[in-house]
Amino acid sequence: MIPWLSHLLAAFLSASPALSEPTAEIIDRPNINEDQVILRVKVTEDGERPAMQLQEDRFKVWVDGEPLTDFEWKNPEETVPSPAWIVVLIDFSGSMAQNDSGGQRKLDGAIEATRQFLEEIGDRGGDVKVAILPFGEGLGNCPGAEVTQVAIDQRFFPANDVKQQNLLDYLANQTPCASTNIYSPLEEAIRLMGNRDDRRFYPYEESSDTASERPSENSLSSSQPAPRLSVILLSDGYHNKPNEPKDFEALQTLLQRHENIIVHTLGYGLTPDELGAKYNLGHPATRQDIQTKKDPNNPVPDEEFVDEKRLQEIAYESRGIAEFSADTEAVSDALQLFLNSLLGEYEISYVQPDADRGSKHRVNLEVVVNETNVKTDEASYTIAVFGRSLPRGVRLIMSFTVLLLLGLGGILPFWKWGVWLKQEAEQDF
Repeated sequence: MIPWLSHLLAAFLSASPALSEPTAEIIDRPNINEDQVILRVKVTEDGERPAMQLQEDRFKVWVDGEPLTDFEWKNPEETVPSPAWIVVLIDFSGSMAQNDSGGQRKLDGAIEATRQFLEEIGDRGGDVKVAILPFGEGLGNCPGAEVTQVAIDQRFFPANDVKQQNLLDYLANQTPCASTNIYSPLEEAIRLMGNRDDRRFYPYEESSDTASERPSENSLSSSQPAPRLSVILLSDGYHNKPNEPKDFEALQTLLQRHENIIVHTLGYGLTPDELGAKYNLGHPATRQDIQTKKDPNNPVPDEEFVDEKRLQEIAYESRGIAEFSADTEAVSDALQLFLNSLLGEYEISYVQPDADRGSKHRVNLEVVVNETNVKTDEASYTIAVFGRSLPRGVRLIMSFTVLLLLGLGGILPFWKWGVWLKQEAEQDF
């Protein structure tokens, strides 16, 4: 393609409103409890950022093509979060010992924001497990912080577990000094949570050994929501290995193979534009501007460069969000955004009209986001029972009424007939 044409096309796509349109999606299959249908709905403002403040009047429900007016609604703060497994990877390279734009050591800022992140998860409730791991390769006398699947597995705890705070306290007393290797820790986390034989992450998946454990569509639709799987990567540097392009291609392939695992990325430091302005480059900073042993006269210090482009590509490849933060407050806001994106789901519930055993139905929603009407795809489900069971009090009244009618219509006439026969027998004597 002609160079100027390719640049023009890229500019057009980046400005295209289609890339920033709101979305609405029914997550998982509808949950069926007798004749009650429960839906989880994820809504975004721009295809990425969750729309958390919508009101009930913004939702319309259509069942079998007909509008449904009688339904219950819960916003994301009222809804119990779906089960989730979250891996938080914190850069432990030497540059994390430097101060951020707010004057705080970057590692301390990351730890403080992570504490708030855990507190928010604990407040929301639900079955959410979090594994927090520093990452970095040993450099000289620095031992580094290797991330393996075993290490990740051993760090999964509830957000309010005291072990989480103990780990953060320990990290706060350390001096980061490792070399940055972004891709390997990500790959280890994705491979662990991508194991479809692991029932923690895939409770409804067919085992590679047997298909007998796979539930039917009805049993799956009435089960708990499938666990949400996510990795949050916080880095203030770049993947500084010599074979970086091939390493990135391998990571891309892995992300594409496990598209259900969402990766959110958070760059911590100055953006390439800000670095370019700081060092009077006349353009956003790139890898070619970094000081190295080979090019010691380049203007941008190695420890200041954050690879915003790669972090964005990693997030976009996995349908995640890429954020950039310069201080602790911005890091905390980004983690809150990631959490809302992962667990911020609306809940819609209703009683199926004219529910019959085995009847099949379809449902879809219309949601108004920023004055834009957004429709979800249709979701199908089957009612497995004859509607809702009557309340216990009503069942007792019905049972008493049936017994009374049997008594009046059956036992009492037989008793009177017996009395009459006895009287007739006495008269004969």
